[in-house]
Amino acid sequence: MKTELLAKLNENCNELLSLSVGLADEQVTVTPVVGEWTIKDVVGHVAFWDQVLLDHVRESYTQGRPHPQRDDEMDDIANPREAAKRKAWSWQRVRAEFENARRAVIERVESLSEVDLSVQVPSPWRGDNRFYSVAQMIEEVAIGHSQEHIEQIKNWKTKLNQPS
Repeated sequence: MKTELLAKLNENCNELLSLSVGLADEQVTVTPVVGEWTIKDVVGHVAFWDQVLLDHVRESYTQGRPHPQRDDEMDDIANPREAAKRKAWSWQRVRAEFENARRAVIERVESLSEVDLSVQVPSPWRGDNRFYSVAQMIEEVAIGHSQEHIEQIKNWKTKLNQPS
C-alpha cells in the first residue's frame, strides 16, 4: 500500500507540473483553463488542499481524527480566497509552494508504517459520513483531487491544439 501510494503521489505531482512545459508564460499565468483559473491558479489551489491534507493527517494521529471541515474551508469560501491570495505571486513561487507541499505529503507518507496508513478515521468533509483509512484520505485529497484538475487542463490543451 505504502509503496503504491508514494509512486502515485510522485507520478501525480510530475504530471501536474509537466502540463506547463512548452507553454508561454502567458498561457500559464493569464489564460483561463478551468473556469476563470489559470494553470498557476490550479497549481496554487492544489498546493493549498495538500496543506489542509497535511493538517488532517497530523490530526488523525494526535487527536484521533481530522478536524471537521470548518466554514472557512468550504469550497465557495476557501477556493476564491486562496486564489486571490496567490494572484500576485509569480509562477515560480506558486510552483515552489506546490512542490514543497507535495514533498511534505510524500515525506509524511514515508514516515508512516503500513499500520499507520490503515488507521480508520472519520472523513473531515461536510456531508461525508464515512470512515476511511489515512491512505484513502491521502489518495482522495492529494491524488484524486489534482487528477480532476489535470484532466481539465489536458482537455484545455487538446482544444488549444485543434485547428479552428
